[in-house]
Amino acid sequence: MGGITKYGWIRGGKSSFPLPMGASEVIKAKSGRFVTNDGSGRGEIAGDGDASLMGFVEGGEQTCSSTEGATVLNCIHDVTAVFRLPLAYDNSTYTQNYADSLIGGKYDLVTASNIQKVNLTTQTEGTVVVVGGKAATSATSNDGYVDVRLNPETMQ
Repeated sequence: MGGITKYGWIRGGKSSFPLPMGASEVIKAKSGRFVTNDGSGRGEIAGDGDASLMGFVEGGEQTCSSTEGATVLNCIHDVTAVFRLPLAYDNSTYTQNYADSLIGGKYDLVTASNIQKVNLTTQTEGTVVVVGGKAATSATSNDGYVDVRLNPETMQ
């Protein structure tokens, strides 16, 4: 029987700052929490197409206030911090499972159904750097994960 996988910050530095969040941002416990600037200095959960990141917000599962900036979360922006995120792998749209040969590569994030995952299939934005992980046992198991750090070249 497997253990419960911890997602979020797992090791490294924790330099951070308080970040006002955008209205009604949804944060899931079994998800990544990398954020990008919404254009007004507030954080919003990053997804496919976001080319820069502010950091990784801490906090439990929640929907942020419907008032812009009313929810304030701790945002880790330390390039030495390592975060564990679910792996996007379905052998259809997301065809790359985790492998040690991906360590050091710069990859993208994808958010679907409010769950942020690492997309090892594309390197368009390259916002996170792979430093470890575990391959999914199958395309439907959802048991793979990727350990990543912020890519300093794409930080806001």
